[in-house]
Amino acid sequence: MSVEMDAVFAQVGDQLEALTLAADGLTRVAGHAVGLDGAITAQVTGDGTLTGLTLAESVTAYPPERAAAVILATITAATTDAARQRAEVLAGLSDTLT
Repeated sequence: MSVEMDAVFAQVGDQLEALTLAADGLTRVAGHAVGLDGAITAQVTGDGTLTGLTLAESVTAYPPERAAAVILATITAATTDAARQRAEVLAGLSDTLT
């Protein structure tokens, strides 16, 4: 085989490895956020699906509208965390492929 072909195969192998690592990294993305002084925690998957929501009893002391707003803000923060992680994985992949 020629030196050029060896280089092409090596490059393709490196790119395949980068894609595999990125795919694995994307499956591991999990956003997490804590709100209201630790009274609320939210976990989301890499696609933003809510997988966990924990509310301390102290949340019941808040008016319903306030509690709802803080719960939504915490879920949004967890989703933002997951999006940041996804962006980091994809930026690493982009750097590798270019």
